[in-house]
Amino acid sequence: MDLVMPAHTPIIRVIADGAYYSIELGEALFTAGVLPVIPLPTHAVVHGQENTTWHDQIVRYIKNKGNVYAFHKRYGYGARSLAEAQISRIKRRIDCALLMQKTESQQREGIIIANLINLWNAFGRPVSVKNA
Repeated sequence: MDLVMPAHTPIIRVIADGAYYSIELGEALFTAGVLPVIPLPTHAVVHGQENTTWHDQIVRYIKNKGNVYAFHKRYGYGARSLAEAQISRIKRRIDCALLMQKTESQQREGIIIANLINLWNAFGRPVSVKNA
């Protein structure tokens, strides 16, 4: 991974879909100084414990605003859909499978693909226009 993204690269936030949500993960990221942008389950409640600080803060915020979309907007959850769309475009161009057979060759192929993706992302995202 160091060839694609050096280990010392600072991580500011982690955006994931709700399937990855757990109180433990959210608290671990928050404690490490990383903003966890992972939607909570709809039935989430405030626990009021010292190991649920981030979880409780988000539950209160969503309840005060009346819907989860306020959380999405405030913390930039919409960036996830942009990343998903970019990954979809990449998969259609490159394919999902590695072509090389040997592990060492697959590692090199992965680095080449990651660097290609970084280059493509440097161009910016496409502008979509509604036709009809």
